Amino acid sequence: MVKVAVAGGTGGIGRHIVDAILNTQLHHVVVLSRSPYHADLQSRGAEVIAVSYDDPTSLENALRGVHTVISTISDTTDGNASVTSQLALLQAAVQAGAKRFAPSEFNARPTRSNDPIDLYTYKAVVTEAAKNSGLEYTLFESGVFMNYLASGTKGVGYLNPLKFVFDVENCSAKIPGDGNNEISWTRGEDVGAFVAASLELESWPEVSWMAGERKSFNEILKLAEKVRGQYIPG
Repeated sequence: MVKVAVAGGTGGIGRHIVDAILNTQLHHVVVLSRSPYHADLQSRGAEVIAVSYDDPTSLENALRGVHTVISTISDTTDGNASVTSQLALLQAAVQAGAKRFAPSEFNARPTRSNDPIDLYTYKAVVTEAAKNSGLEYTLFESGVFMNYLASGTKGVGYLNPLKFVFDVENCSAKIPGDGNNEISWTRGEDVGAFVAASLELESWPEVSWMAGERKSFNEILKLAEKVRGQYIPG
């Protein structure tokens, strides 16, 4: 059993990861949050610690005794804020003596500084810092969260609804390019289970790939049309 801290673990993909780790009953889970009150998590045995990413001392204290730090910090409206918070978390992990760090990756492609998708460009900065931190690290690459296809329903899980390429609720789609390239699609619940299982590995690879399905946008479109009817091009 090790102590695992999940930053951003009260919602989104972080909550799926926290749930999965708690389900294993193998590790002590610390959830870093801006609020100390999350009764649903605390009732299941998670320790919730309120932190400020602007306060290095609070972060370092929260991570004392933690073996593995998993970041799920994400701000789609301000990538710079995500970078600043994650770098502060990484520095605190080093200072507190943590052994492992996983940046908030969960991409549809490998991280690179010239990535054409704005949402991903900031991730490369944190990845580079993790490489140079001296901590063991891995990049959890999951592709697109399949739950997004269920935006507007309970199927979205803990994720914020996002109509990425497909708006299944309103039968429309905006497919980039010719739509024939295969990409990975993974449910948030499966991402959580994968990350939880990775805690048992003796060593982490640089990249931890996962895929619930490998399908092109056009293949997803055919499935959506079968379920919902004719689609209107965006």
